[in-house]
Order: sequence, then structure tokens, then C-alpha cells
Amino acid sequence: MKYAYLHKNFRNLSFEKKTIFLSHTVTLLFCFFPWFSASPVYTEEFFYTAFGGPSFLMGIIIFFISFVVFLLFLDQLFEKQKINLPVSENLLYFTAGAQQFLLLILVWSVLTMVGRDFENHEIRFGLFLAIISQICGLVATFLNYQLDQQKKAKEFFSHTTEQKKESNK
Repeated sequence: MKYAYLHKNFRNLSFEKKTIFLSHTVTLLFCFFPWFSASPVYTEEFFYTAFGGPSFLMGIIIFFISFVVFLLFLDQLFEKQKINLPVSENLLYFTAGAQQFLLLILVWSVLTMVGRDFENHEIRFGLFLAIISQICGLVATFLNYQLDQQKKAKEFFSHTTEQKKESNK
């Protein structure tokens, strides 16, 4: 019962915002899963996560971008209102998602090049699931933007119809 308002606030989010929140949460989670594994001929198999290997800097940036968006949503869910954004939420979500998607593709490229040094190597599921979650987040951001534009248009035209009704009386 203590945190029932969190569940209520999460339920009150639109489907698009829930998807954006969950995509960044999933990206945070999959930063800890394997992104690359290789088995050299005479040594043991090893793997890299977002925080290890030649692409660790891009992985850390991906983690922190998702963490910032995650904190923005927690601020909304806890009703703290401590974070005031100078730009629209949709612009922030789109910029964060696009940056992460680009960085994830770059990580994939770097890890593919590293894999050429080993006979047996694999790009692992953690990277692919992070890419898929960011694609879902970008689509949800676009749909949320369209929904906001639709609401603005309805508000604009509802004011004119209300004014006409009042003037006809």
C-alpha cells in the first residue's frame, strides 16, 4: 500500500510513454548482459558487456543516457516534479533514442571488427535486445509526438467551436 500511487501513476501513463520508459529500462538491464564473446584457440572463452572491451566508452554513454531518461520517468512517477526540462519531452526522448541507436550500431561495428581476430566469435543477445528496445522506444516517441500534435489540434479547434456556441446564445 505504501507505493500504490506508483502503480496508479504508471497506469495513468499513455501506452507510448510506458513503451518509452520500458525500452530505456530494458536497455539499462541489457547493458549488463553479454554483448560479445570469443573463444581463442588456446585460452578460455571470454565475453564483453557494455562496460568492457574496446567499445566500453560507447557502452557507458548508452547506459548513462538510458539512466537519465529512467530518472526523468521516476520523477514523474513519484510526483516529485524536481526536474524541469527546457525542451519538450518528445524532443528529449527522440534525441536520446537516436543517439543510443547510433551508438549501438557503432558498438556492433566495433565488436564485429574485433571478432575478426578470433576464429570463433559471436555478437551476443544483449546487444541485439538493446537495439530492438531502442527501435521500439523511437517508434513510441514518434507515436507520442503524433498524439500530442493531435491533442493540440483538437484543443485549437475546440476553442473556436466553444466561442461560436457562446456568441450564438
